Amino acid sequence: MYPKAQKPANTSTKPKQLTIAVLGRHMKISCPPGQEEKLQNALTELESRVSNTRYQSGVHGAEDVLLMIALNLCNELLEAKKSGE
Repeated sequence: MYPKAQKPANTSTKPKQLTIAVLGRHMKISCPPGQEEKLQNALTELESRVSNTRYQSGVHGAEDVLLMIALNLCNELLEAKKSGE
């Protein structure tokens, strides 16, 4: 019989509450322990996309910027799924 693996005493499995800011809006979100770097990478990518989208013609205000980013991400996802078939 194998011994049971033990968790280190100070390791928490409880999600952390982090505050992020996008387009001047602050939001508290839950982040699983150990996923902070992935969240930071995603936030950095989003900030880059916001910068690239913000001043396009026809895009006015935060909602338009985020909508354009969402549409582009959905398109990228569909293209990636299609190429994976």
